Amino acid sequence: MDEGEGEQKADRHAVEALPIELDALVPCAPDAAFDYFTRDIARWWPLARYSCSQSRAAGVAFEGRVGGKLIETDVDGNKYVWGTVATWERGRRIELSWHPGNSPDRALTLSITFEAAGAGTRVRLVHGGWERLGESGTEARQSYASGWPTVLGQLYKTYCELAAAGANETRDRGRR
Repeated sequence: MDEGEGEQKADRHAVEALPIELDALVPCAPDAAFDYFTRDIARWWPLARYSCSQSRAAGVAFEGRVGGKLIETDVDGNKYVWGTVATWERGRRIELSWHPGNSPDRALTLSITFEAAGAGTRVRLVHGGWERLGESGTEARQSYASGWPTVLGQLYKTYCELAAAGANETRDRGRR
């Protein structure tokens, strides 16, 4: 292999190790967007497709604090830790290790920020640490790069839209 081929391979691996970054604009305040992401995750997360126990998954929940876990529970009560919360700032951001189905020593990083944007909130997801997975990092990144747009950009966003509409309807009924 000549020097140019080695540089191209190194460049390709550097690009493949870049974090996944994705934004979703949701029609609610940052505190509500944060709550919908954390408190209500079992209502919008596609457990049958993206979980450790797949069709046997019964729920997923955050322990809402620094050091808390994100835990999946299956129909038999078995628990699977997806990650550990490193930052928990309601309405602003959550950061956690990310290792569903894997050992914590191979954890990736997941950061979700919530920033006011007009009458709504811009939710930004950054998923990185692919280099920790070694050879399998490229394939894992490609899989998540195809999954996050559905999970965040469609399912979470739709949940926020419906929840915000329900909150507005309840508030409007109270004014009558």
